[in-house]
Amino acid sequence: MVVGGGPTGTLVALYLAKMDWQVSVHERRRAEPESSGYRRSYNIVLNDRGLRALEQAGVELPSEKRVILKGNVRHTLKGATFSQGFANSVSIDRYTLAQSLIQEGKHRFPQQIQYHFQQTLHQVNFKERIALFQGEFGEHQQEFDLLIGADGIFSTVRTAMEDQIQEFQVQQNRDNMRFKICQLGLAKDLPGATETWADCFHTWGGVQPITLLAPPKADGSLNGVLILPEEGEVNYEQIQTEEAVAALFAEKFPDIFPELDQKGLPSGFAQDLLAQKAAYGGITTICSRFEGSDGVVLLGDAAHSVWPSLGQGCNVALESCRIFAETLAQAQGDLTVALPSYTAMRKPDTDAIARLSEIGFGGNKRASNKLFFSKVIALMLLNKLFPMWFQKFALFQIGNAEVSYSQIWQQVHTQNRQLLIILIGLSCLFLIILIVLIVNVQ
Repeated sequence: MVVGGGPTGTLVALYLAKMDWQVSVHERRRAEPESSGYRRSYNIVLNDRGLRALEQAGVELPSEKRVILKGNVRHTLKGATFSQGFANSVSIDRYTLAQSLIQEGKHRFPQQIQYHFQQTLHQVNFKERIALFQGEFGEHQQEFDLLIGADGIFSTVRTAMEDQIQEFQVQQNRDNMRFKICQLGLAKDLPGATETWADCFHTWGGVQPITLLAPPKADGSLNGVLILPEEGEVNYEQIQTEEAVAALFAEKFPDIFPELDQKGLPSGFAQDLLAQKAAYGGITTICSRFEGSDGVVLLGDAAHSVWPSLGQGCNVALESCRIFAETLAQAQGDLTVALPSYTAMRKPDTDAIARLSEIGFGGNKRASNKLFFSKVIALMLLNKLFPMWFQKFALFQIGNAEVSYSQIWQQVHTQNRQLLIILIGLSCLFLIILIVLIVNVQ
């Protein structure tokens, strides 16, 4: 039994079906979302970690619904610059990804995977292995051999584990940024646009503490994620009118709607933004372990959610599905062996990416400061001058599935120590020179 019909739950269902498990997926939302909910769905960017997990499950994303990125366009008040960042990653709407995985399951494993929508988990009895759901036509119970909690940051399965399983503990740390979704129009209509812009990830990060990120959609338009601090000079509590929305974009993002003064915002743009409830930017979740018995395990955000600053949320979740399936196969389906083995194998990496996301760059005020980027530039320069002693900036490897998150975390600490040693050395040298000058003057 899988609780949660998002990308994590639907992908792990495919992996289990490949291993001849009978799987039931229970999702609280409707099979077809309301139009407003779909419009406000956001695009995610899949790198090598997420793409490898899909590939090993035999999933090929529909070409007409995804974009293979050619790079990144960074917009500032001084103009736009192109870089190779995000090249070969894939931008796809989160809902589209989940629906593609469901269609894959229905097509390939019609006898092994059953999907149930509008099913809300109310209670779980882990000892008796019974789950109680509230459905469209009332309550019903279902037995399970293995319960997979893939029900997101506010997981009901995880809460039940806290209540029923001794020594199972959870820590969460909430980001102080909040976001809303906004449709920014076609990339080709932006000032200075080239042919490649429709296939690029767009960022507006030079107007701290505000950030606007826009992965491209398959139709060439940009799906913007507007991130504002929870408190401060500019926040969503202060933007309550269409005039306030227009003023914000005119001042902070003038290149998006260059004729705003003459034509105003596109029809419905401000109304749609104001109608949304601002969502939290992110929550890191760290569990003491991922399983509580030989019959329950957590996957994805339910087990290890992260802040969005590094764009790893969905990637780490899909990668966890792959690693869980590999662990289960190695244990030949023995849950008493597989579940604790999965925790031991995966937890160091998920703990690492949680901490990395909290110091990550590009998506929040903490990470976009001058000190952070000075560190990045210093390490890039040292790597070019002394490649045998200094590696490339550790976070540049975040999308490389061959490098574990725990290895990257260790590299971050190593590079911080190297920079500290250099700083101390330069300070000592400066003091020596200063003392020599003072002595000579006397």
